[in-house]
Amino acid sequence: MKTAGLTSSRIPKAPAGAQSIKRAVTLLRIVASYNEQGARLSDIARASDLHTSTAHRILAIFVAEGFITYDRVSRLYHLGIELYNLGKTAHQFFVRDRFRSIIERIGRETEDTVFLVIRSGNDALCIDRIEGTYPIRTIPVDIGSSRPLGIGAASLSLIAFLPPPEFEDVLSANASRYSQYRNLSVEDIRRLAMKSVKQGYVVSPGLFHENITSIGIPIFDGQSNVVASIAVSAISQRMTPKRRGYIYQTVKKILNTEGYR
Repeated sequence: MKTAGLTSSRIPKAPAGAQSIKRAVTLLRIVASYNEQGARLSDIARASDLHTSTAHRILAIFVAEGFITYDRVSRLYHLGIELYNLGKTAHQFFVRDRFRSIIERIGRETEDTVFLVIRSGNDALCIDRIEGTYPIRTIPVDIGSSRPLGIGAASLSLIAFLPPPEFEDVLSANASRYSQYRNLSVEDIRRLAMKSVKQGYVVSPGLFHENITSIGIPIFDGQSNVVASIAVSAISQRMTPKRRGYIYQTVKKILNTEGYR
């Protein structure tokens, strides 16, 4: 039998297992749409046009893998932590790839070590680094390392420019952790943040790392949200006030050419 110029033997067939994958993706989307209040098995089966036993079997696999959670008391399904972890990882790679060429340019122009940092809950996470070509290099932070928001120039610049209530919420959440870092207090972090807002960037002259001065510069999107932060670090003798201003202007110039503030 011919259909639209093709014989039935030439009509492309779906790959084996494609239908199962499609069903699984459909169920994830349905659970996501109900996530705030939770979804019952009957609701999921009806929305997906699947038999309840089929929907239950697929959901059971997702629950076992952590992509969906099931509350035996309420009998409701919600999205699981593993989906959050996947999304967080995807976000890190997206941000890193987006700003890779930018921090490379900053590294070439300043010859100092450059870090790219993002927020992860109440922590700051370093997701990329470019080592400078200056003979004496500083590597105060490793890729993949995290610390409380507020500790470190880039980390503080992620929150210093937030609305005051949000900033204070972070300080409260991390208050008990600050003393582990050179015995700093909430008031120390607040004082440095207030000074940073006035000058537009954070300077930590040996505060977080002895003999190392870092400059933390927030990256704003078009809606004035801080999406990431860039830190430039060097030995303190090299970071004169004049050079700090030069680095800040250099970073802002490069960011502006890419559509960021």
